[in-house]
Amino acid sequence: MNEEDRKEDRKVEEDTTANLPAVRQTQELIPVVLPEKHQRFYDKLREKIEGFIKDKGVNETVASYILLAPDLFVLLARLMLDKRVSVQSKAIAGVAVAYFITPIDFIPEVLVGGFGLLDDVILAVYALRKILVDVDEVVVREHWNGQEDVLSVITKVVKSADDLVGKKIVKKLEETLFRKK
Repeated sequence: MNEEDRKEDRKVEEDTTANLPAVRQTQELIPVVLPEKHQRFYDKLREKIEGFIKDKGVNETVASYILLAPDLFVLLARLMLDKRVSVQSKAIAGVAVAYFITPIDFIPEVLVGGFGLLDDVILAVYALRKILVDVDEVVVREHWNGQEDVLSVITKVVKSADDLVGKKIVKKLEETLFRKK
């Protein structure tokens, strides 16, 4: 077989494989350990929330939403560290984590206590919705420590967001996350 025939054979082979789906090599799942500073934040936040709920006699429904804050924070922090998560999704998770940490937000915890975490929870859930467009839900579920299914939590919070903080704040949160003006 001469050189020209070999080139023709390679071209035919390339043409027949061009329309086949790309097959990814199987990747080994690597568990992500939460850094100590994030774990301390989780413990402090959980303790603070439980104390607030007990002291203020917060109703059970609102308390269940506020108690999502530590689990959502940890989930987003873990996603930021996971190599399987794209840079864009890590940036979205970073915005949500920063929103948790910053004392300046739409409902400041300094002024209203644990109720101020409701906007943080809603922003975190909206961020997760956006992240799930790009990241396999298996990866997100792997990092979730909450008691309920993470997708159920997202659905529940999105459906209740307007009632929890009002449409005006939900719109501002969406604008913050999605850069709508």
